[in-house]
Amino acid sequence: MNEKVLKSLTQLFAIMACADGSIDEALEILEEYLKYTLHESNINKYVEIFERQARINTDDAMLREIAHDAAAELTLRQRIVTVIELLELAYVNDVFSEEEQRIMRIICDAFNIEFDRLNRMQQFLTTNDITELAQIKNCLTISNSKEGYGGKRHLYKANINIPLSVLYMPLARMYFVKTTKETHAYVLNGERMELDRCYPLDVGGVIRINGQLGANLYHSEISAVFVGSETGDPISFEAKNIDYFFGKKQGLHDININEEGGNMVALMGASGSGKSTLLNVLNGTNKPKNGEVLINGIDIHKKPEQVKGVIGYVPQDDLLIEELTVYENLYFAAKLSFAKSTPEEVDKIIMRTIENLGLYSVKDLKVGNPLEKTISGGQRKRLNIGLELLREPSILFVDEPTSGLSSQDSENVIDLLRQLTYSGKLIFVVIHQPSSDIYKMFDKLLVLDVGGYPVYYGNPITAVSYFKGEANYADTESECQKCGNVDSEQVFEIIESKVLDEYGRRTRKRKWKPEFWSEKYKESIDIPVIETVTTKPKNVLEIPSKLKQFKIFVLRDLNTKFNNKQYMMVNLIQAPFLALMLSLIVYFYHFDELKRRAEYIFRENMNMPSYIFMAVIVALFLGLMISAEELIKDRKIRKREVYLSLSNQAYLYSKVAILSGMSAIQILVFVLIGNTIMGIQGLYLEYFLMLFSTACVANMIGLNVSSAFKSVVTVYILIPILLIPQLLLGGVVVQYENINPIFKNTNGTVPLVGEFMASRWAFEGLMVEQFSGNRYERNFFELDTEIYKADYLRTYYYPTLISKLEEVKIYLNDPDDIKVSTETYIDNVELIRNEVLNTVDWGELEMEPIVLNSNTEKFSKAIVSQLYSTFKDARQHYNMVYIYWKKRKEAKIQELLKTYGKEKYLHYKDVYTNDRISEFVTNVLTEKRIVEYGHKLIQQIYPIYNYPTENENFLDFRTHFFAPKKYFMGGFYNTFWFNIVVLWGMFALLFLALYYRLLARFIYWVEIKFADKDNIRA
Repeated sequence: MNEKVLKSLTQLFAIMACADGSIDEALEILEEYLKYTLHESNINKYVEIFERQARINTDDAMLREIAHDAAAELTLRQRIVTVIELLELAYVNDVFSEEEQRIMRIICDAFNIEFDRLNRMQQFLTTNDITELAQIKNCLTISNSKEGYGGKRHLYKANINIPLSVLYMPLARMYFVKTTKETHAYVLNGERMELDRCYPLDVGGVIRINGQLGANLYHSEISAVFVGSETGDPISFEAKNIDYFFGKKQGLHDININEEGGNMVALMGASGSGKSTLLNVLNGTNKPKNGEVLINGIDIHKKPEQVKGVIGYVPQDDLLIEELTVYENLYFAAKLSFAKSTPEEVDKIIMRTIENLGLYSVKDLKVGNPLEKTISGGQRKRLNIGLELLREPSILFVDEPTSGLSSQDSENVIDLLRQLTYSGKLIFVVIHQPSSDIYKMFDKLLVLDVGGYPVYYGNPITAVSYFKGEANYADTESECQKCGNVDSEQVFEIIESKVLDEYGRRTRKRKWKPEFWSEKYKESIDIPVIETVTTKPKNVLEIPSKLKQFKIFVLRDLNTKFNNKQYMMVNLIQAPFLALMLSLIVYFYHFDELKRRAEYIFRENMNMPSYIFMAVIVALFLGLMISAEELIKDRKIRKREVYLSLSNQAYLYSKVAILSGMSAIQILVFVLIGNTIMGIQGLYLEYFLMLFSTACVANMIGLNVSSAFKSVVTVYILIPILLIPQLLLGGVVVQYENINPIFKNTNGTVPLVGEFMASRWAFEGLMVEQFSGNRYERNFFELDTEIYKADYLRTYYYPTLISKLEEVKIYLNDPDDIKVSTETYIDNVELIRNEVLNTVDWGELEMEPIVLNSNTEKFSKAIVSQLYSTFKDARQHYNMVYIYWKKRKEAKIQELLKTYGKEKYLHYKDVYTNDRISEFVTNVLTEKRIVEYGHKLIQQIYPIYNYPTENENFLDFRTHFFAPKKYFMGGFYNTFWFNIVVLWGMFALLFLALYYRLLARFIYWVEIKFADKDNIRA
């Protein structure tokens, strides 16, 4: 208290003393008050102020000015204590005169306290009759009488021989206690209680009875009477015989807790004692191996849906959305908790919480992060707690709320929690090294020793005495007799006392093992007995529907992203930068050195396949980059929201919607810039759809990785690992026909590993569409298909079959001829049989099918001769077919020349076609135009004109690379649209994997499989 305030209070005492002539009594009260406020050397200064004021005639204006000066620096609690002291002074002569009443009215007006509220104070001060005191509103009587004295509140205490009375002041949540007879039996915080005086009983206060060890009356016992009667939502919490294991190692041993609403329970212990583990078991996060946790008789681990909204959890880390303001953090938390409230009601709830938290001045500031602070550490902690206070859970679990805070901030945070207990809430707090003032705020204390052994459960003030007594200390007092402070560290100094060596130095060996203290606990500590509440706990939450949750998640995420200017800038710049870099690098044109002139012709750009493939890789990269840390950065927030029982489906849908929207914008910008520079005419929509589908698949890959791993660094290390297979197996860097034989398919289809690559489907789809779907090639594609089909059959297929027959013929003429081995003969016969049965189109040839026996020994010269003649005729047939379709194409060209003119026709060819893409999809540069795999002839040349055959398997859609159509479920589908459907099928499967956390479960299984099972934490 500063000098100015103390001077004003001294003057008020003097003025009140002069009003009824009780100057000596006032001076005595003042001196006693100053002893607890100042050093003895400074008391005389204020005695002189008192005496000087007593000699002055004070008018109302001066009195009002003095009272206002004092009020400016006094809290509500201090003002009430001052008024009580002045009332005591007024009643020294048992008369409250009109002059004294006039003075008190002026003081109460300056203190903003209604004078009419003094009635109960006056009644409480002026009577010592316990029966009359019992009739005063909000008055509690305490004695060894079980019947009480006819009042509403009575507390039975067997060792209270002389009745005590307590007055509760709801305005300031204060308790004042007095004794009803002259006695020296009661000592409050080191001061003996006297008759006709009332004493404020603050949080942590203890009334010692007859100086007996353990014979105490605690603030928590008294407050429980009032809180229990005020709250309409009774709560009982019981933890019975809790055992918890980390693998094979036991982490908690036989924990028992019984608590009711209105209490704040501290969980303390050394590092490794299991405080946070116990908190997670009690709040339902971790399931114990043995025992049960009951809220109003309901097992929270077996029936979590019945306690929905009852439990709140504030973890040690500040689980805040750093990009949002203080108000916005509370706003979105409120929207997820109170679906039926109007916007005005939500705003009112938020503003009330902000006021209670003392955050009004920073409500519009971004939260920031610990490295770039916008609000202070204490404000962050209060906001962190406020997110739970907003919805007012009946039971709140708080993990180390004072960690990293200053002493003042720590006290403010614990005081904030303490205020919750006044409305009947039950609060469990894990705390480390609390100050005396904070320590005294707790109603109960549970101490754990290393290994999870319970060693104390009871009132915090008694804890020090208990351990001192068990350790045979001479001084067993808990508090300092002069200052009233309690040193909680003494508890752990005793528990962890070390054995001294012969030189008096502490060794690492403990005097008493945890098992010793645990046995003492079982012998000496009685678990409190409570009445189990049978009514279902009240759920104040109004959880929105899944659709509304989806909208709220989307709005919250958008606000978070838009508020992060750096994040938005990087993501907006990425796509145009990559589009410019890629397109400008692959923008190939011929430069005429003689004429010093350059002309870009799309048809001659040899880098078009590279552009398309790299566009696919860019889409994958962009999709991964924006999604890779999405779930990791939200993991802490989601940990808090698990107690709201929000829809995980709605949350994931919101992520998918936002990431898809961002990908759509990025891909649109990329296509507009890249395709325009490259001179790709038309097909903007096709490029956008394919690349957007690819980016969405990448989004889902990123979300799966983000859900499975715990570190952002790990995720970003994985991005190259995820992209490299897409690069290698996309069909460009390593062509499928040249891939390692281990991965190659014998039927000529894309290798199985390639089918799992999104890059393969996207690249193929765009290449096929760019070649066959452009405005020029549409006129010829069907004609070219017939031409190149006939060309393949006449030039490669049937000549190959004829050569195989010639080898067979050589063998049949002379089996001993070294030119053809028996093995080669058998392979050739098997190949010819397969082709005759499965490939040769007898209907097209208008011939009767030749039936071949499966027995190679019956493969006669006559059959060979018949087949030879047939294959020669077939080759001649397709030669005629080739000439026919060639003429049809020439006619089509002449038609177009006539329609558009030669210049425009050639311009269309230059603008819409690309020679390098044609080489890619027709594979004309390959050395092996036809190959043999597994007794089958596989076409390598002209894949773009090679329609897949109808598969026996109804669902088998696999085919060769660059196929123009895909066969599936009895029909043929355009490759471009089929590939898009496949990409969205990948998207759906990856979403299911994300929803059921398959990758996360697999990673956890691997960790369990290869980790130290004795020490791994679940």
